[in-house]
Amino acid sequence: MHRDHVPNVPPSFHLLGSTHVSRNQGMVRFLNPTAPLDPAASLPPIHILTLQGHPEFTKGIVNEIVAVRSASGIIDQATARQAYERADWKNDGVDVMGRAIWEVLVA
Repeated sequence: MHRDHVPNVPPSFHLLGSTHVSRNQGMVRFLNPTAPLDPAASLPPIHILTLQGHPEFTKGIVNEIVAVRSASGIIDQATARQAYERADWKNDGVDVMGRAIWEVLVA
């Protein structure tokens, strides 16, 4: 879906996830970027949260975007078929990332 990306994680950010397609799938910068992180403790306040993908995209949204983009020639048929297949894959978009984004917004 994307034609741009952020290939490197800037200083003071933490990488959240990686795939073979894009090394930087998301990153976070905490309000105090020099504070030590304790894996056993709650996360400190987040200043910046950014994601490469779209956690709000459900299967229906993905299928509609793929249909429109493939019909107009923006993406080829092979890529469209792969996207339709991946639309069924389990993801953490709405349930996990949606909740995390909500917590950042209401904090």
